[in-house]
Amino acid sequence: MNAPAAAATPASQLTRRQISARLVRFGRPVLAPLGLSLLCRLAAQTLGIALLALGAWGVARIADDPSAPIAPLVWTLIGLSLLKGVLRYLEQFAGHYVAFKALTMLRDDFYARLAPQSPAGILSRRSGDLLSRATKDVDRVEVFFAHTLVPAVAAVIVPVGVLAYLALEVDPVLALTLAPFLVAVGALVPGWGRESSGRAAMEVRRARGDVAQLVAESMQGVREILAFGAGERRRAHIAAAGEEVAGGLRVLGAWTARRRGVNAGLVVAGLVAVTLVGAFRVADGALDWTSLVVACAIAAGAFAPVLAVEDVAPDLEQAFTSARRIWEVTDTPPATTSPARPVPLPDGPLDVVFEGVGFTYPGATATALDGVTLEVPAGSTTAVVGPSGSGKSTLVHLLTRSWDPSAGRVLLGGVDVRDLSLADLRRSVAVVGQSTYLFNDTIAANLRLARPDATDAELADACRRAALHDAIAAMPAGYETVVGEHGERLSGGQRQRVAIARALLADAPVLVLDEATSQLDVETEAEIQAAFAEAAVGRTVLVIAHRPGAVRTADRLVRLDAGQVRAVEEGLPVA
Repeated sequence: MNAPAAAATPASQLTRRQISARLVRFGRPVLAPLGLSLLCRLAAQTLGIALLALGAWGVARIADDPSAPIAPLVWTLIGLSLLKGVLRYLEQFAGHYVAFKALTMLRDDFYARLAPQSPAGILSRRSGDLLSRATKDVDRVEVFFAHTLVPAVAAVIVPVGVLAYLALEVDPVLALTLAPFLVAVGALVPGWGRESSGRAAMEVRRARGDVAQLVAESMQGVREILAFGAGERRRAHIAAAGEEVAGGLRVLGAWTARRRGVNAGLVVAGLVAVTLVGAFRVADGALDWTSLVVACAIAAGAFAPVLAVEDVAPDLEQAFTSARRIWEVTDTPPATTSPARPVPLPDGPLDVVFEGVGFTYPGATATALDGVTLEVPAGSTTAVVGPSGSGKSTLVHLLTRSWDPSAGRVLLGGVDVRDLSLADLRRSVAVVGQSTYLFNDTIAANLRLARPDATDAELADACRRAALHDAIAAMPAGYETVVGEHGERLSGGQRQRVAIARALLADAPVLVLDEATSQLDVETEAEIQAAFAEAAVGRTVLVIAHRPGAVRTADRLVRLDAGQVRAVEEGLPVA
C-alpha cells in the first residue's frame, strides 16, 4: 500500500490516525461506492428513526382521538418500511462491492511489493507467518473499508441531525438532555481500554502468525517429526501458541463485554433522563404529551447509529494491528531494483566478469567475498570449486542481483548488472540450483515456467537432454503428471532433472549450474554432464561444485576458499 507519509515512520510506530489516513489514501478507488453505501445508510437510519417517531405519534394521536383515521398513517409506515428495505439492500450491495474490491487491491498490492524483495527479503522471513500476513491480516484490514468507515461517519451525522431536529422542532432542553448520553456511547466508551485492547490485538495477530508458521513447518517436516517421535512436543508447541491467541481474545472479549454493558446502562439512563425531563416540561406547559412521546421514540432510535461504533471497535483494533503487520513487510525496500534508464545487453554471446567483488550478507559479520576477480569468457565453461562457505553460491546471487556487491562490480556482456533491467538480466541468466522448487502442477506446467509458449516437442527435447524424457514417458499421464506439493511425487533426482530441463528450455545465453548434479547417481550425472557439454556450445557456462571431480570438463578451473580466489587452472579438463 502506498506509503509516502509513512516512509519516515516504522509501521509498528504508526498511530491510529496515521493508519486511518494511509488506508483512506490507499482506498481512493473504492471511495465512490463507499460514498453510495454511506448515503444509503444515512437515509435508512434516518427512516428507521422516522418510523419510530411516526409510530409513536400515531399511537399518541389515537389515544387522544380514537376516531382519527389511521389508514394514511399505516400506508405511510408501509411505504417508508419498503423504502428502508431498498436502501438497506443498496447499502449492503455497495458495501460488499467495496469489501471484495478492497480485498483484491490489498492482495495485489501485497504481492506487488513483496515480489521485488525476493529472494533476499523472503529468505529472512518465516514462510508461515508471511502467509498469515498475506491472507488473515489482509482479511482483517478489509474490515476498515467495508465495515468501519461508513458506520463511523453515520454515527456522527445521524445523531447530530437528530439533536438538531429535537432542538429546532420539539424542545431544545430535551436535545441538551440527550446529547451527553449520545457522546458517551459513541465517543467515550469505545475509547475505554483502547491501549489494552490494542496490545491484545497485536498479541493475537502475532500469535496467529506463530501458529501458522508452526503448522506449516509441521506439515512440511511431518516425516522427520514422526521418525524422531516428536509429535507430542510439536503439538505442545502449537497448543502453547494457540493459548496465546486465546489469551489475547479473552482480553479483547472482556473489554468488549465491559463496554457493551456500560453502553446498555447509558442507553437506559438516556431514555429515562429524556422521559423525566420531558415529563417536567409537559407539567410546566412547555411541551405537549404527544411531542414528548415522539421525542422519546426519536431518542430511542438515535442510539442505534452510535451503538454501531462499539460493534466495530474490536474488529477495528485488529484491522489497525493487521495493517501494521502488512506494512512491516511491504514497506521494506527491495535489496535490488531496476535502474530508471536500463542499458540494453549487446547481441551475441555474453561474458561474465567479477571485478574486485566484496560482499557481506546483511546481519552477518563474516565476509562472504573479499576482492574476488574472476572472468568467464563468452562461450566458455568455467568451474568454481571450493568447500562449503567459500562464497561460491554468493557469486551466483550477485550475478542474478539477489543482492548487490558492497565493493567492486559484476559485468555481463561488458555492462554492469546494476545498469540492466532485472527482467533482461534474469532472462539472460538461467540458474539450476542444488535445491529446486516445483509447483503442485503438471510436469509440463513446471517446465513452461521458463517458456510459457514452448511446444510439446520442445519440452520433450529439453527433457531428453536432461535424461528425463524416458522416465516421464513411462508415467501413466506423461507430461500431464501432477508432481504434488514441492514435487513430492518425484524422486530427488527427477526433481533435479526437471529443474535442469527447465533451464535448458529457457535457452538463456548464460547458464549457471550451482551444484546442479549433486542429487544424481553417478550414471545419470554422467549422462547429464554429456548433455551439458552439448548445451554449452555457444553459451557461457559457470559451474559451481564442492570438488573438482564433480565437473567433467571445463575450460578453466577456479579454486575459491574463504571468499577469495586461491588458484586458477587454465585449459585443463577436470577429472
